[in-house]
Amino acid sequence: MKSIVDYFYFYQQSKSITHSTQKHNQALTPNLNDKSGSRKRPMDMFAPTYASLLESRQKARETSENACLEWDRERWNEEKDSNLEGKRFEEVKLQNQTEFEEKQHTKKYEFEKQKWTQECELKEKQCQMDLTIAEFLSSRPVAELEHILTLINKK
Repeated sequence: MKSIVDYFYFYQQSKSITHSTQKHNQALTPNLNDKSGSRKRPMDMFAPTYASLLESRQKARETSENACLEWDRERWNEEKDSNLEGKRFEEVKLQNQTEFEEKQHTKKYEFEKQKWTQECELKEKQCQMDLTIAEFLSSRPVAELEHILTLINKK
């Protein structure tokens, strides 16, 4: 069974809750009467606050967009620079490769030229020697030539 003290305590609690709720609601509700005594609508009361809120949001959005645009611009410039560096690297690599191939081709050509020159000189010497032998043999009698051939065949 509940005592009178319990009821009194419950009554005080509910009264304080109601009172604090009313105070809270009063704080949230704007004063609809201004100093001149004319009534303002709730929207008019909040309009300056709402406008400043919209303005601050717009500024934040613009700042964010500007930051994003700046970041995109920097990133694009970095990509552009890296692409240019990549292109320069490829150009230098291609140029170096071309120069290397030209040097190799030149070395190969010089080697082949030297080889052909030596072969030509050797053939020229051999032809000169054959011509000298032919002149020598043409000046000798046939019997002597037959004797030379038999000596060569025996070896």
